[in-house]
Amino acid sequence: MIAYQQSTPKQQNTFTIAERPIEPGRLEHQHILTPEELAERLKVPVTWVYESTRNRAALRNCDPLPNIRMGKYLRFYWPEVEKWLERHQGGQTNA
Repeated sequence: MIAYQQSTPKQQNTFTIAERPIEPGRLEHQHILTPEELAERLKVPVTWVYESTRNRAALRNCDPLPNIRMGKYLRFYWPEVEKWLERHQGGQTNA
């Protein structure tokens, strides 16, 4: 489960990956993807991936693409992206 936390305008929105905090060493590194790797898996342009993670994407969609921000770096945890895809099958949000 991804917990979405609304933040103040100057802060970025944050996501908690998994149902509870992940213990050090428990996050499977082979499931962490770059925007380019995610775009390749989803068969979409990289620009779509970046647009789907911008702060304004949360204004258009109450269930934005889950991501991990580490400073200027953007990463994705594939198991959470799969859950997001299931909720968005057929172009509808099932949340």
